[in-house]
Amino acid sequence: MMTDDDRRRHPRVRLDGRATGRATVFAEFKVIAISESGASLEMAAPLALHSSCDITLNLSHVAVDLKGRVVHVDPPPAEGAGYQVGVDFVEVDELDQALLDSFLDRERHRANA
Repeated sequence: MMTDDDRRRHPRVRLDGRATGRATVFAEFKVIAISESGASLEMAAPLALHSSCDITLNLSHVAVDLKGRVVHVDPPPAEGAGYQVGVDFVEVDELDQALLDSFLDRERHRANA
C-alpha cells in the first residue's frame, strides 16, 4: 500500500508550528441586518471571534467591498439555520461607503413606505 510520502512529488519538511500563516476562506452568507458601520450575517460555518475578514456585499445592482472584524458569533438558533456572525466594518473606501449609504437610504425609505 502507498503511503502519503509515496504519493507526493516532493517530501514535506516537519515544522511543528515554527511557521505561521493566514488562510482566506470564501464563504457564502445571508445579510440579516445591516447599518453604515456593521452587519449581522448568517453563515453555514462560523468565523473566528475577533478575526479580520474581507467582505463583498451584493447590494441590489452594486457590490461593496470592505474589511470587517468579527465581534460576535452565535450558534444556529434552530436546526437548518446558520451561525449568526456580527461584523463591524473597519475599513470602507469612500466610494463603497457612498454606495452602502445610498442602499441603506433606499431600504429605510422602502420600510417606511
